[in-house]
Amino acid sequence: MGGRVLPYVLIEVPAIIAQATGVSLLFAYSLTMTTGVILFVIGCMIAIWRAWPRLRGLPSLFLGIAFAAAIIGASPSVSELLYWLPGVACYVPPAIICILILGECVRALDNEADFSATATIWMAAGAFIAGLCNEFTTPWIVAILIGSAFARRMLEPRMQIGCHLLIAVAALAGWTIVVTASGNGSRMSQMTNAGLFGHSLLEAFRFGLAQLGRFLRDPGVIAWLVAVGALTLAAPLPDRPDHPRARLLAPGLMILCLGCCYFEYFVHYYSTGIRLVERAQNQALILLLFGSGLSVSLLVRTYRQELEQLLSKRGMLLPLNSTALPLALAVVVAASLLLGRTGRLVYAEASSLYPYWRETVARHKRLSTTPDSVVIVAQHRWKPTLLLIADVMVNKGCVARYFGKTDFIIVEAPSE
Repeated sequence: MGGRVLPYVLIEVPAIIAQATGVSLLFAYSLTMTTGVILFVIGCMIAIWRAWPRLRGLPSLFLGIAFAAAIIGASPSVSELLYWLPGVACYVPPAIICILILGECVRALDNEADFSATATIWMAAGAFIAGLCNEFTTPWIVAILIGSAFARRMLEPRMQIGCHLLIAVAALAGWTIVVTASGNGSRMSQMTNAGLFGHSLLEAFRFGLAQLGRFLRDPGVIAWLVAVGALTLAAPLPDRPDHPRARLLAPGLMILCLGCCYFEYFVHYYSTGIRLVERAQNQALILLLFGSGLSVSLLVRTYRQELEQLLSKRGMLLPLNSTALPLALAVVVAASLLLGRTGRLVYAEASSLYPYWRETVARHKRLSTTPDSVVIVAQHRWKPTLLLIADVMVNKGCVARYFGKTDFIIVEAPSE
């Protein structure tokens, strides 16, 4: 049995709703995923609100929307980010929790403030929940906490070792449940290339370089970083000057986030013998986007005077309350979404979405109304990857039971 307790619970939510209310499982699933998307956007908004305290009102709202849009636009698999429950349950909640903890650590450093008791309790609870989701989230959180403690030592606020330890212990408690589950060993034994340490280190490095190149070239990522830089430059100055060593936080954050992503690539390759699956890449993307945004914001603050002089000479310095700034940023973000990975996929597969929907409705009607216990099911002729991960082939027994059938006979899709 696997130890990913929270994903197992979340995957059962549609069935629980259907049994409790009497609605169809399909409707309950749609309701669950719609709620998940709303919570995902809210989580992004809260993370932005906490990490950028000098942005309030519409600028904060815009930056939160831009962050969520950048994630969706750059996602390697938007279906596993938003509407395939097993992919969402294992990787999206821990990603949101990680960026919330990272943002809280940076906020405390920026304000030279302590963690409040409430924030510490919430972070500890979130760390425990995130630790129950997969094998690599807890090492991420521990690395973030170590980085926070080291930065506090460097910038001379109070260390708060006890608070950091409490959050780390909570994360490790959840992680212990995951890694000690009996299913992990049996899963690794089935993977022929699993357990090769040196080979995994090399392959993770190669994969990481390729992923970093895609990340830096993605229009959504570029637009997100431009939006962060522009809003940081237009935001009010802090009440007190930054610590002389604060300029080291930006490269430190990027090293931390890149190291966490590499660790995820390595752990996955070591435990499975294959490169990181797309649903897990979503978690790395969320952390890297958030961390790079924080780094750009810190860099802009460090070199604010030079940037203001440069942009003023060219007439490009826009205040936060101007009309031109939000309009320009909105155009940049919208254009980046259209040109990004998901936008290109929507454009390429737009003509197949409606035929796929018609095939799905016809299949659902046939399975719901036919009295036969064994039903012939044709594979989809239209297979937009934006919506379809796999057709009914491997787990056909589960689908058959849902429709009250004993089995499916899978045949090739019709030629026309």
